[in-house]
Amino acid sequence: MATGNKNNKSQLKNIRFPHEVLESIDASVEQEKKGNPGANFSSWVLDACGRKLKSEQRKKAKEEPKG
Repeated sequence: MATGNKNNKSQLKNIRFPHEVLESIDASVEQEKKGNPGANFSSWVLDACGRKLKSEQRKKAKEEPKG
C-alpha cells in the first residue's frame, strides 16, 4: 500500500543539514549542471551516499579474515 512517503521503489526520509553544508552542495550541483543539465540535489546526495556505502563495503571486506 503506497502512501505519500513510501512507494515500491523508494521511501521519503527527512534529514536536517547545516546551512553551510546545504550551501556547499547547492554550489556543487550548480557547477555540475554545466556538464549535466539533469543534475539536482537528490541525485547529488544519492551519489554521495552510494560512494560512502561502497567505501564501507571495501573497508569491511579488507577486515574480514581470509579463509
